[in-house]
Amino acid sequence: MRPAAPARHPSAAASSSSSTNSQQEPRPENPLLLLPSSRAGKLSLGCPVLDRLLSGGLPPASVTEIAGESASGKTQLCLQLALLAPLSPLSASCLFLHSDLPFPLRRLRGLAPKSRPDLLDHVLVAAAHSPSDLISLLSRAQRLLAHPGRLPPVRLILVDSIASLFRADFDASPADLKRRSALFFRISAKLKELAHRHRCVVVVTNQVVDVVEGEAGNTVAWSSGRRVSPALGIAWANCVNTRLFLTRDADGRGCARRRMKVAFAPHLPERACEFVIRRDGVFGVEPSGRCT
Repeated sequence: MRPAAPARHPSAAASSSSSTNSQQEPRPENPLLLLPSSRAGKLSLGCPVLDRLLSGGLPPASVTEIAGESASGKTQLCLQLALLAPLSPLSASCLFLHSDLPFPLRRLRGLAPKSRPDLLDHVLVAAAHSPSDLISLLSRAQRLLAHPGRLPPVRLILVDSIASLFRADFDASPADLKRRSALFFRISAKLKELAHRHRCVVVVTNQVVDVVEGEAGNTVAWSSGRRVSPALGIAWANCVNTRLFLTRDADGRGCARRRMKVAFAPHLPERACEFVIRRDGVFGVEPSGRCT
């Protein structure tokens, strides 16, 4: 018969167990480091000031909304991003889905560097005239992203603009509001699926509406002397990961002062900087462009 093993002191057993557990327990991490955007290259906006505002640029596997009134710079930013995608670490083509007709081809050509006319070949354009059109185009984009053909893979999807698709065919009745929200969620689900499956940067522009006194809950800002909020309400706000709000106001000399504000984002604090729109693109303004 084998002799019984000597009994271990309870404190020694507890110490050994604690040591084993401490070796097996995972180390705590900053939750921001678990975000997809922290593990992959971001898409630069082509300006150090704007990139600093966004901590390096727009993250992949995420849906970013750019909201603002007409002529605030939304489409200009999209055109700039479309030309930057092939030059970025993504080394990608761009799918530009537009609902405001006609497509601003002349502006796109004007932004393209004279030494790189080939950048225009990396921009794929399609028109969406209704929410169902957009859903159909996004379904077809699934095949395009999986089998890009001769072009570099599409890793940037631009939708300009989401609000234009919902101008007609909907009223304020409960049934129409429910149907509209259901379309929001279908579009958002498809955009997020493409973003995560193919590591795409997804950018959606949105228009603004005047804020009625007493309204609350959605993002509100002053622009051109008006209190405005991104169109489509809270239902759509819950469909995007990041919201950038473009506003403008006249200074004492009558010149427009434009600001880009991070309204909300999972990886950024709320802050803003000024920017200008020039013939060669959108650029942050350094002196007053420090994060606030």
